[in-house]
Amino acid sequence: MGLFRKEERSSITPTQPVIFVPQNGFTLVTSGEQAVNATPALQSAVSTISNDMNAVRFTGGQSKVLNKTDFTDVYRALLIDGNAYMLIQKGANGIVTDLVPVDNSDVTINYEKGEITYTINNNSGDEPYNSGIYDDSQVLAFVMNRGTHGIERYIGHSPIESLKTVLEQSQLANKQIESVLKESISPKLHLELMADATDETKAKIKQAFMNANENDSVIISDSQIKVSKLFTNNSSNDNLINLSKTLSDSVNSVATAFNIPSSKVGANAQDDAQSSVDMIESQYIDSLIHNYLSIILNELHEKISDSVELDISKLTDFDNSKLIQQTINLVGAGILPVDEAHTILVKKGVLNE
Repeated sequence: MGLFRKEERSSITPTQPVIFVPQNGFTLVTSGEQAVNATPALQSAVSTISNDMNAVRFTGGQSKVLNKTDFTDVYRALLIDGNAYMLIQKGANGIVTDLVPVDNSDVTINYEKGEITYTINNNSGDEPYNSGIYDDSQVLAFVMNRGTHGIERYIGHSPIESLKTVLEQSQLANKQIESVLKESISPKLHLELMADATDETKAKIKQAFMNANENDSVIISDSQIKVSKLFTNNSSNDNLINLSKTLSDSVNSVATAFNIPSSKVGANAQDDAQSSVDMIESQYIDSLIHNYLSIILNELHEKISDSVELDISKLTDFDNSKLIQQTINLVGAGILPVDEAHTILVKKGVLNE
């Protein structure tokens, strides 16, 4: 027996469904996209991260092409599926002219003898790319939380996959809250007869009672019938509601899975309350860079240009107020000459030439 594992040829479509079927069968989620649409906290996390990533500009080689490209859907696919793809289009001179997003469901990864190729099928016929087999150098493959062996090294996994149990509990808890509320608004009534009766008699009494009290807030009965509500607002119901509320709130779990502050997912959690606004924002930007933007930058370095860099000023100083104040302070301290300060502000678009 050899010491090394033989690598066989294999192919795989990278989009893996997130299967979520609660025990009572009231909801079916078969993909990350459906999970996002069904969970407000997930919607907030994916939208916030993808929009902020798209606000980042690029500098260095091929920055013109990169900055004219809308990456929002690409980033969204990366967050939801763990994978995202773009075809690199080049002119006759070898210069990149365009980057075309590819639907994840149109991609099949082929792995043979340590080499990767991508089979892309324009299944709908409506996408702006041609079907065919593409070399690894022709495809930007953004992959997060990748595997460790064979073809799994090229397959990503979304943070959503870690939320399966949390989402199940959240959906079940929301359903329980809805059920309790409905019961409290329109509780079922129990009619207790003061004497034994046949099934036929019981049915007639029930129908007569319903006819007499239809669409009326006043209940009519006589001494032969005892009326009671099956739903009672007691401490057991209160405890159930409180537990359900706790389980239905998936904000903190979603924030943990995506490694961002919970305030970015739509709520102010206790951990956020103990931190300053500046500290929370700093933690968020740090996570955005190291957990998400680094995936993009590494792939761009490998296949577009190793001089590509990130400009995150739109996230950290969206109105240039920090830049203006820092420039004023440097000029006032005699560190920065006025003409250089003017040049900096013009270059950043703060001043007109």
